[in-house]
Amino acid sequence: MKILLNMAYRLSADQRATLSGILPGIETVIQNEGDPEALEGTDVDVLVTELVPRRLEKWPRLRWVQLFSAGSNHLRDHPIWKTPIVVTNASGSHGVPIAQYVTMTWLMMVHRMPKLFEFKQTRVWPDREALAAPVVRGMTAGVIGYGGIGRECARQLGALGMTILCLKRNPDDRPHRGNNPWPGTGDADGTIPAAWFGPDQVAEMLPLCDVVVVTVPKTRETEEMIAARELALMKKGARLIIISRGGIVDEEALAASLRSNHLAGAAVDCFVREPLSSDHVFFDVPNLIMTPHVSGIFLEYWSVMFGLLAENTRRFRDGRPLMNEVSRQAGY
Repeated sequence: MKILLNMAYRLSADQRATLSGILPGIETVIQNEGDPEALEGTDVDVLVTELVPRRLEKWPRLRWVQLFSAGSNHLRDHPIWKTPIVVTNASGSHGVPIAQYVTMTWLMMVHRMPKLFEFKQTRVWPDREALAAPVVRGMTAGVIGYGGIGRECARQLGALGMTILCLKRNPDDRPHRGNNPWPGTGDADGTIPAAWFGPDQVAEMLPLCDVVVVTVPKTRETEEMIAARELALMKKGARLIIISRGGIVDEEALAASLRSNHLAGAAVDCFVREPLSSDHVFFDVPNLIMTPHVSGIFLEYWSVMFGLLAENTRRFRDGRPLMNEVSRQAGY
């Protein structure tokens, strides 16, 4: 069996040794090719990659593609869906670091950290009472998308004493069966939320929340699921955090809501088009924390990713179902 890893990152000697150790007896090739069509796939059985070649007739032995990303929306309308090739993603691998980002930005907004940073810059002692922060204990957080990331967001925000609501494609299916490399985290049994909502109940959940966290994958069904109408339903003074994919929340509508002070703040880590152009509407919007799609980038990524790859490789060789198989119907 031959596995080809195509990545932008260049592994260190130690990381290469670790990879060889977890895949004994398997031919492993590492390439750093930006254009997937430039890869040679004639004798490759497994491709580990972010970008998937479209000319799959050049990959006659390919039976499984493992994505580095949790999302697979970039494969929309890809010819791979017309083949029997299995596609798996890295869902769950980013649960703790992304939830950590959510907790950080939520507390930064509540404690008005961007405003507090001005103290050092101006060297002027501020009106401290005007910078008073509310206590988040007793507030309500709504989590849109209750997979591995959403469940760890719920656990961390719940630990702050917040009431958790969640919205899920099928709210009656509550256990989490996906990958979770972080023992003791998440909400495997679905016991944290005080209430569950389905996609057609987003208008019911939003007005109840002091903060809404968007972790849902981007599909045809979730694209622009939160637009001007939905933002207007949120509490005045509520906040929004977006960490999954751009386009689920309408960017122009969010900018307008922040400018009108209907929303008190937002943290956005992903955008419709990346990298952003320097004239993007968000750069001039008040009360907005912008980060360049970094919430899922963490130092331990490769050890976590290698663990998932090793487990799925064992399953692949044994003919067992793989973890994190992407549903062709659902799109994630």
